Amino acid sequence: MKEYKTFNQQLTILRNRGMIVPQNGAQKRFLEQENYYNVINGYKDIFLTKDAQGNPIKPEAYIQNTHFDELKALFLFDRELRFLFIKYLLIFENSFKTVISHEFSRKYPKANSYLDIANYRDDDSKSVLKQISILTKTIHENVGAKGAIKHYIEEHGSVPLWVLVNYLTIGNLSYLYTALKNSDKNSIAKYYADKYNKQYKPALNLKISSEDMSSVLKITNLIRNQCAHDERLFSTDYKSTRVSNIASYLGINNCNNRRIVVAILYFKVVLNKNYYRKFDSELHDIFKRFTSEFHTVSFDDILNIMGIDLDELKKLI
Repeated sequence: MKEYKTFNQQLTILRNRGMIVPQNGAQKRFLEQENYYNVINGYKDIFLTKDAQGNPIKPEAYIQNTHFDELKALFLFDRELRFLFIKYLLIFENSFKTVISHEFSRKYPKANSYLDIANYRDDDSKSVLKQISILTKTIHENVGAKGAIKHYIEEHGSVPLWVLVNYLTIGNLSYLYTALKNSDKNSIAKYYADKYNKQYKPALNLKISSEDMSSVLKITNLIRNQCAHDERLFSTDYKSTRVSNIASYLGINNCNNRRIVVAILYFKVVLNKNYYRKFDSELHDIFKRFTSEFHTVSFDDILNIMGIDLDELKKLI
């Protein structure tokens, strides 16, 4: 276990590793508020001197002229990204809750139809039963509390899916979507494709497969959890994400399907047109505010880590 270090000792360590840290006290106050681990250990990587293989040298040393304020700026930049993404992820989440509940209830209108195994895919009963169990547990956990579930049980004897979904996480919804029959998954995917085509009136209509929709939900869940837990966002590797169909349709030729840019492409096709335009405007405002904050590394290096090519991004407007 590492020994406890005072804030002054932590700053001394940074200076000994080659970082420029002024003596005016501002950096100490920043660490007192934000935590050394979150700021330094979370964002130091791109500022470290690397060997020929691209690995940080040992002992750690910062690139010449690295300033503390650059790490601070990267930390704050990433926070702004989290604020932005969670805002529009929640908008999509609410939309998806509405769509999945209404599409399912339209197809299976009887009360408690979401608890009937016959209304789900028939090739993975174990997963289906797990999802039904989650829905049942959610009702039981909230039936005694003041709110919509208690009201519907007492007044109507059952809870409509469009009420129940408000108690489910995007992770729950992702697994619920996976448990649906293919025809029902396709209906939901088609809803978003039809909405896009109606709003944008493209020369070639967009088609969204159920596999594409599953990927949207998967990446949405991952990013939402990161935002909620204040985790580093800009440099996350999401492994391989299915986005080639959407990227190709949008004319994006340079798309890193392991990076946050994937979520931006998905936002384009699942958010309402006016919401996407607001998201794009707010994203570029963040870029403008931080582009001149970095000197040891360029802002283009940071965008590259995010998988973002600004010229490519213009195609989405």
